[in-house]
Amino acid sequence: MTTIKQFLCGATVAGLVAGTGAAIGAPLSVLHSADWWLAAEHVLLIGTDGTNLSKILQYADNDGSGFKTAMDGGITGAANEVGHTTISGPSWSTILTGVWDTKHGVINNLFNPEPYNQWPTVFNLLEHYNPAINTSVIADWDYITDIGAAGGTGADSKTYIPFDTTWANTDAQVTAATIAQIMATKDNPDISNFLFSYQVQVDEAGHEFGGGSPEYSQAVVNVGANIEQILAAVAAVKALTGDDWSVIITTDHGHQQSLGFGHGFQSPNETQQFVIFDQAGDHATDGSQNLNYSIADITPTILALFGAPMRSDFDGKSMIDDPSILDSLVRPVNLEQALTDAMSLVGYPNIGDDITLAIRTVFTSIPYFIDKAVTQLSDYLQGIVDQDIFLVSGLAEAAQQVVQFVGGLGVDATEALAQVVAHMTGVGTIEPTDPPLSAEFTDAWSLLGLDPS
Repeated sequence: MTTIKQFLCGATVAGLVAGTGAAIGAPLSVLHSADWWLAAEHVLLIGTDGTNLSKILQYADNDGSGFKTAMDGGITGAANEVGHTTISGPSWSTILTGVWDTKHGVINNLFNPEPYNQWPTVFNLLEHYNPAINTSVIADWDYITDIGAAGGTGADSKTYIPFDTTWANTDAQVTAATIAQIMATKDNPDISNFLFSYQVQVDEAGHEFGGGSPEYSQAVVNVGANIEQILAAVAAVKALTGDDWSVIITTDHGHQQSLGFGHGFQSPNETQQFVIFDQAGDHATDGSQNLNYSIADITPTILALFGAPMRSDFDGKSMIDDPSILDSLVRPVNLEQALTDAMSLVGYPNIGDDITLAIRTVFTSIPYFIDKAVTQLSDYLQGIVDQDIFLVSGLAEAAQQVVQFVGGLGVDATEALAQVVAHMTGVGTIEPTDPPLSAEFTDAWSLLGLDPS
């Protein structure tokens, strides 16, 4: 349904386009008044870490799986990130900023908030555009909730679900929290919502057992069932309020089939990604395939759904109105076969890029693994400290301090080297051309090309 807020939003933008309003830092060329009149009020982004599309098609393309429900009701693209590091931190940063690692500069899974000051996240961009939009992130990896808090004005709500017994159980708690937040919108139908819900069990199963293992396949099935519950909640709240939700489902990278490093390199199994997009109110494209989707398109698409202005320096494009994407829509007779065929066309990058990216992955992974080892050893020693054993606990506490100090030095030294290697191999080498978000309002005169003196 069209609410008063939607009407006012459209009227305001119509005024801006006509020249009667003011949108400092938002070029009129990017203000699409028609899009803003029909702006989606609710957008749900579901992320499932390290999930191969091939395994979804093999094990979770059936009734009762949210993957199938979403693919049948939307558009699916067999995306890939050939030429970019297949590590979670850089890939989720691309999903949530709309730019690749050549711009945002994230190199590994050691969280650093600095990149998001230059390259704002979808949370920052939505909050800057309209603080009335309720932005939320629910995840069982604190790196994701940390992104939600970074970059100035972060998400309104950040819910971290800590590990509980198994990763399947933990993802189930993410699912329950996501459903609760969706259902809560029935009490506030006129408040726009963006919700990012993240689940990790597939990636964890891949690291522990391998991407070709029964455990990995079962994790894919589990997440499909979780997504089905979430989509059922969306349908239930729509029946109560009339408000529809646009839904995007994606992954950050794939997984090696054998037990080993997992991902980080350029094999087709590792660079394999997907984007499933079900736009609210659009049923003409149900069950279609798009040949040009990319994970970098997700943030621009979310902004477009809310009618927010685009950055000029995005790598991604809006999936709802960019001609190069709209012209890549096909309606295959057999979607599963068409997606399988599309994946089969993806190979390795040229040998030079493959070697360069492998070197980058090795160097950028070292500080992460040192940090992980230091954390695990420190936690073990803390367990001894907590037992308050005469003499032994005191020695454990002293050892813990040594481990943290020496380990911290090791992490800092290897991270500094990793940053140099990453930059030399193309990471973070492209500066933003758009001004910082704060400058759009605090430095309006310079943006207009005027001298206030």
